[in-house]
This record gives sequence, structure tokens and C-alpha cells, in this order.
Amino acid sequence: MPRTLHLSSLLIVNEIFFIEDGALLIEGSKIIKVGSRLDFGDLNNYEIVDHGQSLICPGFINLHSHLLYSKFEKENTSDGLFPWLENLLDKIQITDENTFRDSVNRGIEEALSTGTTYIVENTPSVLSIEELLKSPIKSLVGIEVFGSDEEEAESVFNDTMTAIHELPLQKLPLRESTHLELTLSPHAAYDVSSPLWKLLVGWAEKNNKPLLTHLEESPEERFWWQEKKGEGVNFWKKINKLDSKLKYWKSYRSGVDFLDQNNLLSKNMIATHLCQAYRKDITALKENNVSLVHCPRSNYYLSNGLANIALWDELGILWGLGTDSLASNDNLDLIEEVKFTINHQNLYNGYKISDSSAFSAITSKSAKILHKDIGSLKDGYFADFLVYDISGKDSSKLADPYHLLIWEMRNKIDLNKVYINGENVWSNNRRKELC
Repeated sequence: MPRTLHLSSLLIVNEIFFIEDGALLIEGSKIIKVGSRLDFGDLNNYEIVDHGQSLICPGFINLHSHLLYSKFEKENTSDGLFPWLENLLDKIQITDENTFRDSVNRGIEEALSTGTTYIVENTPSVLSIEELLKSPIKSLVGIEVFGSDEEEAESVFNDTMTAIHELPLQKLPLRESTHLELTLSPHAAYDVSSPLWKLLVGWAEKNNKPLLTHLEESPEERFWWQEKKGEGVNFWKKINKLDSKLKYWKSYRSGVDFLDQNNLLSKNMIATHLCQAYRKDITALKENNVSLVHCPRSNYYLSNGLANIALWDELGILWGLGTDSLASNDNLDLIEEVKFTINHQNLYNGYKISDSSAFSAITSKSAKILHKDIGSLKDGYFADFLVYDISGKDSSKLADPYHLLIWEMRNKIDLNKVYINGENVWSNNRRKELC
């Protein structure tokens, strides 16, 4: 198997280490060695790909998305989360299969063209799985699970297990099946009964799978948990889900409190949003080693607030970033998500996040959450990396590559190539052809 040496002016290895005049040695799908080009001696010993005046960095990891809704326009948010969900549901009900497939593929193209090489998808549909399997992008897909009636918990769980075994993923060769990993996504604390949660948590722990969920996303959720009133009640009444929620569920301080009191918090859980989680909630999540995801632009657009990342860092919680969907975001560009995070955490919470730390939220920290050998350019890791053109950039900017990448690079212009498993899967030429 040939060894290929990729050369660049600047190589970002991870959030604490970079190399000027760097080189990345690839064999098959893996990184063999990282260093300066001088470390490799006679370059005639390798197949050379010289990227010229370029910056190479790890591929980005999007920890939360809904690609199925990528063709939906942003919904009006003036009335809060649940009316927004109601509008989204109305659109879903009149959308056909081909449109949904096109929607997933639009999201995949958007993600790849802005440097995402691994994406976590939450979906109620097999269509997301089928289209992701056709694409080069790596993914973790959580099949969304709903079920508020305690008496139906076992039948819902059994139906979910049956559906998983019938998915096309089970019939594919090893390469394809490892390209996409499947798990479950109990939609939210308020959408899954305690007995069903227990079955799902047990499944995740037994199979060593992550369990994806939305948690403490909006002010309306907390109002529901404490008062059993508000916009959530109106939404669930419309979709005939209210009676079981009122019948079986008592009042709790929050969704986290519901999970905690019922011993449902798990180290396998990856919880997204947490905009409305207070210290007591976050402490409970930390004690149970739950990983957290923030989708700042979507959360802000839906008037849900911003996560208290200062508290997350104070408690030493592992966290990363996601984009959510194009129904609540302008694009799936993780660099834009990073910029927004830095600016708004400083502006609204008075918390300063360094460029390198923010960079880790879409690379190495997210990889740790997923337990994957990605997110860093490291010996033995998968060769998932990006190549940026920096030929027109001031040479003084090279001293701080994290600032250069986040604040000076524009994905729509400067991202030149995307590599996954050592293969060039997207290039700027393709972008020019589409324009």
C-alpha cells in the first residue's frame, strides 16, 4: 500500500500543537507520522502531494444535526419553541420522500463544503441513513424514539429493536457499516416515559452505544415540568400526546431532575442544548459523566438563550458544538458556530473562550465524546483533514494558526480540499462547478 506525504506551510495537529512547514504521512486510511518535512529525510521515498501555501487541520465534527430538514426554511420563532415545532410538523406532513432525500443530500453537501468530516444526525427516518451511506461523510445516526405512555414502553422498545434490525445498515459489508454507526435518540426528557427511558439506557449501556437526546432546550420546558402548563401543553394536545403525559408524570424541577430522580442519567448520554439548565442540573450531569452539546446559533434564533459554558468548564464537563438544522440556522458551517460561540459567550455571559479551546470543541473534544480516533492529526488516527489556501494571507498571521483559521478563513472561499480516510472527497473545483 503506497505511503503519501502531504506537505503544507502550516499544520494544525490539535488545539495545543502546530507545525510550520509541516508534513503528514498517510497510508491507506490512517495517519502514520506527523512532523516537519525535514523529519522525513529524502522526499523521493514517498508519493508527494504538495499543497503549497496551505493550512492543514483536522476535519470538523458536528455533534448535532437534523439533515432531514435541510431544505426547510427557517421558521418564525416569535412564539417560542413549541409553536416552531408545530409549524415544522405541518411541513413534515406535506413533504414527500424524494424531497426528504434531496433535503438530506443538501445538508450533506453543505456540511462537506464547510469542512465537516463527521456528523451526528438525529432522525425519525431511514432516509437519512440511506443517503448518508452513499456519501463519504462519516456519521453517527440516532433513530429518534418517542413514547409518553408508560403502559406502552415495552412495545415501543420492541418495535424500535425490530426496526433497527430491518435497517439497510445490517446488510452492508464491513467498510460501509463502520462508515456509519447507528444508535438511538430518545427525543427529549418530556417525550419518553420513565420505563421506556430505562429500557433505552439499558440498551445503550449493554451495547456500549451513545444515547442522544435534547435536554433543557427552552424556558417552556421548565414551565411544563413544574406547572404542567404552557405552550408545550397546546402542542401535545394537538398531536394527541397530552393525556399520557398528564396521567403518568408528576411535577419535577426540570427534565434533568426527572432523569436524575429516576436514575436514568448515564455516561453513555450525549445531551444537546442545556440552555435552560441551572447549576444543580449541570452538577447532576457532571456527576453522571454526561457529555454536552451546544448549538448556539439555533438556540439564539429560537430565543432559548445560551448555554452557561463557563459553568461547564468550571465543572470540567466534556462538551462540543453542533449546528442543529437549517430550519433554525443559516448554514451548517462549524467555523461560523465557533465564531458565534466565542462572541456571544463573551458578550452575554462575560466568559472568554480562547480560539484554540473553541477549535477543540469541533475537533478533539468532540472526538473524545464520540470515543473516535479523529479530531487530531495524530499517529494511528484516521486521515480526516482539511486543506485551506493561505496564499493571500499575511505571513504574520501564521504565528497564531487558530486565529487565522477561525477569523481569517472563509469556508466558502478558502477551503480547498476535504480528505476522509486519506481520500480527497471534496474540492474547491467541485464548488466552482456548482456555482
